[in-house]
Amino acid sequence: MQDSETKDHYVEFDLDVNFWAQDPPGVRVARPPVCVECEAPGVGASGKVVLHGHGLRLLRRYECQRCMAVLTVGPRGLLRWRRYSAQALGLALYLWAVVGLTDPAVRERTSPVDNGGLSRPERWTTLRRWGRAIRDGALWPGVSVDRRWTLRECAARVAHHLRSRGSPDSGTDEARVFHGAALAR
Repeated sequence: MQDSETKDHYVEFDLDVNFWAQDPPGVRVARPPVCVECEAPGVGASGKVVLHGHGLRLLRRYECQRCMAVLTVGPRGLLRWRRYSAQALGLALYLWAVVGLTDPAVRERTSPVDNGGLSRPERWTTLRRWGRAIRDGALWPGVSVDRRWTLRECAARVAHHLRSRGSPDSGTDEARVFHGAALAR
């Protein structure tokens, strides 16, 4: 649990999610050059490390020894508190809520994980979790939805918003959603 004085910041590393997952950068490579809170250097001129690295799951975390801010470094495009990039998440919502694909079909097209749920492989519950997050304003909070809508209706609203943000030159609606999601994070 974080101390109430500790501030948490997300720092993007210039590497896409899939490349990061296959070969995560080392602690020295991923260390931010400066603390985003107090602008202390990641490593001082004397070589003293100011941003201490801690572990790796999908993300790397660093704690500034000057201001105690926590910097979380992760791959480009990853949404805060999500295991998917904005583009993959937006595309999944579009395929589920607008195109009407089944959960397994959406998962097959967008998920890096091969296996589905063991108890109910025909359902990908993550889609509904994202729908609830949209309805609750925790995912793309700038897109207004009615709390009485179904989760698919909430997801469809976001998918249409993302498509509208994508370049018309992107080609297909799927490509526009993918492009729009990268811009709308």
